[in-house]
Amino acid sequence: MKQRTRIFVLSLVLFAATWPVESQNTESTSGHFPIVRTTSGLVRGYVGSTTTPVALNKWLGVPFAEDTSDANRWRPPIPIKTTSQDIFNATVYGPACLQGRADGGNGTSVQSEDCLRINIIAPADAKNLPVYLYSFGGGFDSGSSSDPKIDGTYLAAKGIVFASYNYRLSLFAWPHATEIAEAGETQNFGLLDTRAAVEWLVQNVENFGGDPKKITLGGESVGAAFHEDPLIRGAVMQSSDTAQPMWQLNDQISRIASNMSCPTGRGQLDCLRKKSGTDLQKVLLATGTQFQPVTDNITIWKDYVAQTKAGHTPKVPLLIGTNKDEGTLIVEGEPTAYLSDIVQYSKSNNLNFPFADVSELEKLYPVPSDAFPTAYNASAGMWRDAHMLCLASNLAGLRTSALKLPVWRYRFDLVASNLNSRGVRVGAFHGADIRFVMGTWRTIVLSQPFVPATPEEIAVSDLMVTAWTNFIKDPQKGPQIPGWKVYDPNNTETLAILGKNTTGADAGDHFLADRSCAYWNTVLPVYPQTFPKCGSWTC
Repeated sequence: MKQRTRIFVLSLVLFAATWPVESQNTESTSGHFPIVRTTSGLVRGYVGSTTTPVALNKWLGVPFAEDTSDANRWRPPIPIKTTSQDIFNATVYGPACLQGRADGGNGTSVQSEDCLRINIIAPADAKNLPVYLYSFGGGFDSGSSSDPKIDGTYLAAKGIVFASYNYRLSLFAWPHATEIAEAGETQNFGLLDTRAAVEWLVQNVENFGGDPKKITLGGESVGAAFHEDPLIRGAVMQSSDTAQPMWQLNDQISRIASNMSCPTGRGQLDCLRKKSGTDLQKVLLATGTQFQPVTDNITIWKDYVAQTKAGHTPKVPLLIGTNKDEGTLIVEGEPTAYLSDIVQYSKSNNLNFPFADVSELEKLYPVPSDAFPTAYNASAGMWRDAHMLCLASNLAGLRTSALKLPVWRYRFDLVASNLNSRGVRVGAFHGADIRFVMGTWRTIVLSQPFVPATPEEIAVSDLMVTAWTNFIKDPQKGPQIPGWKVYDPNNTETLAILGKNTTGADAGDHFLADRSCAYWNTVLPVYPQTFPKCGSWTC
């Protein structure tokens, strides 16, 4: 399966458990290097540059859990507890976690299993400010919190404490090993890392100027997750994806073990723990094996609709949305998306919904038509709706109607030729919104086609930064920008359209946008499925 599935489970993860929170000593400073006492020890940061008019303190690469190599590999994260007076240099980003792709993207040039690091950016005079913990995306097999396009400087300058962190990826995060399954334990270690990062913030963020009772958790693509008792008061879901099919239990890790002269049965993990992480990564890349979160009913549940209806979710306000053309880049490298019809694509591993009714799909995504001139457009639309749009629609509707929680829903529609080397053909593609939300429009010129942000794009970004930070400051009041109303499933004008207006949100018609979800909701409850042993839906 060449297409690496993108998963976003913000709606599913932080498992139900409560840990005691210890009080901490207050912050101190030494010249231009602010020093803070944490449960990880003393950490020395630095005063940020003059990028923003607000003076900022930054602490980068702070360990929030122990090294995950060797005996700690494929085990829950171990919190660091120390009383040492040694001062940790937190002036540079820590290493990225070992990647599951040859090219993990920006910020991944240095990799290690000692990667559970957190970054904090705060106004210099911060005190009891609301906190945003951001999770990077990347298909759960790549990415890093040190990617420049997710630098939280511009959010922090709006009067919040920004934090981002690394979590384990690929083989090192979701082994799907028989030994762990038989023990009745979760093997979604990357999600446990998320929980550990939240707990670390609760214990320590006050010393950085944040309020531990005002944490919002969010992210993009696969970036963030929550379940019951989350220790957060708000959540942000940008381009969230449904849970994905899994390989047969022990299938992928046994291929790794066989190539490392380790048993594929009992003793497999102990043997693999004796191997170096870099050697494991070399075999991982050479074999093309894939590892994704496992539906185990411990940290990830199968039917998110049923879970939401049952109230097994944090009772917190939600900001949720998708991009208009989420599927374009996903189907870009899929050969079946370029045929004359959608029949073969509908059974592909790229779509991952092989039991969908082709005749129904052909009615919803007719080719050719004004909406879908080619099978490429229809394939992209199918992926968008099945994976992301209907998840956003369902969660927004259920949390509003069943749980009576405030939800702010949006769609990002900005299409511009300078955001991707493919130009306007890919529309408002998956990930197109990130630099606008983060205020990092300055990085647009650094990637193909190397064209700077326009004044209109900068204004859109400023508006979105304001909307996101307003939500973080008070999730109950929401984004508080003109035109963005609290979501109402019965009011067709409560889907906020972003990216086309520099002064506010436009009213979108969610009845029209969600028209395919009536069908997809007959299919979604049976997912995720397990791949056949051959690894393909068509074998």
